[in-house]
Amino acid sequence: MIQAAESDEDGNQEAEQKAQKTVSGAVYAIWKREGLLGFFKGLQAQILKTVLSSALHLFIKEKITKTTWVLMLALRKYLFVTRPKLKGT
Repeated sequence: MIQAAESDEDGNQEAEQKAQKTVSGAVYAIWKREGLLGFFKGLQAQILKTVLSSALHLFIKEKITKTTWVLMLALRKYLFVTRPKLKGT
């Protein structure tokens, strides 16, 4: 909001830009221009991004976990196989 400050037709551009250089000024400007819903602008895209990212991370984690278990079980089976001993004649 601060970066995309637009000029007013009223000529209050300089006074408004000074007010928007602080967080409280930006919050006030959003409240004044867009109301309560202005604070939630762009939230839908952020939620979608977060959900997709979380789903991808969970998918990768599950694949790594499954592969690790398979490798551990295969290694265990290979190491603990009793090999028949040859009898000395």
